[in-house]
Amino acid sequence: MNFKELISNYSENITSLKLNSISLNSQEITNRDLYISLAKNVTNQKNYNQEAFKRGASLILTNLKSVEDRDKRIIFIDNLDENLGTLSNKFYKNPSKKLKVYGITGTNGKSSVSYYLFQLLNQIEKKNGLISNLNLNKAGIYFSRLTTPDIFTLNKILSSFVSDKKKAAIFEVSSHGIKQKRISGIEFDYGCLTSFSRDHLDYHSSISEYGKVKESFFLDNKFKGAVINIDSKIGQKIFSSKKDFISISRKNKKSDIYIEGKKGLFFIHSPWGNIQFPERIFADHIMMNIASALGLFCISSKKIDLKRLNLKNIIDLPGRFQKIHFKSNKCIYIDYAHTPAALENILLSLKNKYKGNLICLFGCGGERDQGKRPLMGAVANSLADKIILTNDNPRLENPKKIIEEILEGIKDLSKANVIEDRTKAIKFGLKILSQEKEESVLLLAGKGHESNQEIKRKTIESNDYEIVRSFI
Repeated sequence: MNFKELISNYSENITSLKLNSISLNSQEITNRDLYISLAKNVTNQKNYNQEAFKRGASLILTNLKSVEDRDKRIIFIDNLDENLGTLSNKFYKNPSKKLKVYGITGTNGKSSVSYYLFQLLNQIEKKNGLISNLNLNKAGIYFSRLTTPDIFTLNKILSSFVSDKKKAAIFEVSSHGIKQKRISGIEFDYGCLTSFSRDHLDYHSSISEYGKVKESFFLDNKFKGAVINIDSKIGQKIFSSKKDFISISRKNKKSDIYIEGKKGLFFIHSPWGNIQFPERIFADHIMMNIASALGLFCISSKKIDLKRLNLKNIIDLPGRFQKIHFKSNKCIYIDYAHTPAALENILLSLKNKYKGNLICLFGCGGERDQGKRPLMGAVANSLADKIILTNDNPRLENPKKIIEEILEGIKDLSKANVIEDRTKAIKFGLKILSQEKEESVLLLAGKGHESNQEIKRKTIESNDYEIVRSFI
């Protein structure tokens, strides 16, 4: 596409310039690309612009009039920030219109619901694309560094899905992505609210503002249908706002989809029939995520036959409730849980399943929501028999300070051990587990699939699974 086709009302002599691609990141620019420069600081923007030209940019659009230099092909566009979706759709020819698009949002469970839905759809027809921030190296799955990519990256991926003749696209919609309008111009067909609880209050001003951002995703987009977890006030509000939405709940049996347990077995009850979980699946949050994916599958399918689906073949993401067997009928679980609600859900599920002692190892991220630290301490205090506090990406914060704030929520300090070095902490946890009675469990929470730690501007290789395997 040339510049004239992209911005038809611009009549300068550069309108015939051919553009290969568009990017908001100067480091991703290649030859004959268009760079869109949005940094608010003039000095920063000039530096980014210089880098973009060095990498081969044909043209730069800027949101700052003072930075414009038409001789150097830096063009000011009024209200550029507000028109990114329009520009992206025009350049990539509205790919979301040519796909069945699923947007998955929620505090916890986004990645899992997306992955489960991808697998369910592929059991019927393998013509679906998933965008994931986990590098899974599987056919049909596109890796993205961000949970929700920017609108140009997103449309570029969706355009590749169209070229590959995929029928559907599934991706996570984060609260940051919603607020920063990364999904502007995307036409969603189906949506899902997986859960809602406290998180990201380092970014959002309050839990109320965070809730309104999640709510806006469902108010601002025209869905053919959505699956809404109504086990929160925000979920109830979103569900009541649209007649085409269906509800899912672990607490309310009157919801459209709910999970029932009978004699150690669990079943999904739905408008399309009932289906039993494999016996290996027992955790509430896993069952809710699978049931949400099943709901999305059903509301978007013309012919529904639950007998064609095999839940036994559904696999979990790495680092999501990942089980490792230990000696003497004991085990280790690795999970990404890094919010109070997620930690509580996992600890409750493990406590209900296993008769031994429960050891919980976790930390809290630096430069993130500080208020959740004592809350996570309180959750561990109430449900775990023993606690090991350690590092979880302290970044530029003092690790001791983070742990001290977690300790504020732990009433019984005799339960708690503090070992900042995560590798040493895991080794200590395995030693404790080896001394516990049968059916005891060690939970490694917070890091999940992650392969490194961020400590004082240094990135250190650290993966919980690999660390465990090195010791057993």
